[in-house]
Amino acid sequence: MSLVRAAVRISAIMALRDRTLVGSNVLDSQIVAIKSNDAGSLRLSEDAPFIAVYTDEASTKDTTIGNATRALGVNGPTAILFESGIAATMTEADPDTDETKIIGIGLPATDGPMEFMLDMVMRQIVDTLNDPHNEWSKIFLGFMSRVIDVARARAGSDEDGLRVAGQQMRVMADLLTDPVKGEPLKPTSTMARFLAKTDSVTDPMIRAQMEMISAQISGSELPWHIVQRRYGMTSEEADALQVGSADPAGGDIGITEVSVSPAELAQP
Repeated sequence: MSLVRAAVRISAIMALRDRTLVGSNVLDSQIVAIKSNDAGSLRLSEDAPFIAVYTDEASTKDTTIGNATRALGVNGPTAILFESGIAATMTEADPDTDETKIIGIGLPATDGPMEFMLDMVMRQIVDTLNDPHNEWSKIFLGFMSRVIDVARARAGSDEDGLRVAGQQMRVMADLLTDPVKGEPLKPTSTMARFLAKTDSVTDPMIRAQMEMISAQISGSELPWHIVQRRYGMTSEEADALQVGSADPAGGDIGITEVSVSPAELAQP
């Protein structure tokens, strides 16, 4: 998986926490948050209404990658999933009326209010991620070059008297290419703005993940080594294209970019 995919999930989670009806219960890649058994009945692993954020399938083709024929860091179209779920057991008693209500929501724990709550949460996700005043939302959107498709689905079941409902929004978006290891980030780049927020994160798990992302792309590389990493060139190909330094001591000759066609890489 790519670092941009991880950063997209983290940015979405940080943007959404305490901005919807589920409060801070926004989860990262909870594989069994909403699970269906062989009979088609749903099971939830959470004890309160939640949002779970995933990055799913992604694919790139030579037409997407362009001339970077071996650029394994290209992400291309990627599915970003937002799931929200609720069960009739996620209730608490109203201290004033003793009425059973959805935890933290205040709506009666019946079918109509449960479904309405999910409708509201999914709308709140959209509004939050498009909020121009939410710094995490702007970073989340900054990792995309475009949104290709948005699909929505609903699932529910009632087995043994347990009502369970869930909704999913699937956003297919073109994600930016992963940063090249050893290449300094531009201060205005989305990844640089993402990593600049590390010290402000209080969640120890997310903060540790951000620190690992920073460590993975850090380092000092010579300009032609960065070019090799970006285009997936072998040393022999780089030499043939005169990308590397002619200085046997490995001195820096200042090359920072090169355009390589598939035909050139195919030459012996």
